Amino acid sequence: MLVLEIVGGLVALGLGIWLGLPGRYEQSVDEVESRMLEGRGRSRKAKRHFTPLAWIQRQLSARSSPPSDRRGFRVRHPDGR
Repeated sequence: MLVLEIVGGLVALGLGIWLGLPGRYEQSVDEVESRMLEGRGRSRKAKRHFTPLAWIQRQLSARSSPPSDRRGFRVRHPDGR
């Protein structure tokens, strides 16, 4: 039983290495350039999905926005001017 596990692991490792090797389909530079010039037309707009976490974050940011005088920091003269 142990021998089968070792052989199976070695086969899986070999298959993973073989699949990870580059270059089963080589493209010429001309093919790559023609595909890049061809383009894909207009790209599709990403779909927006409702998530409860995003809704909560929107609600929190709308309620807890600080007044404009509290944003950032102020630089004051040492004399208090």
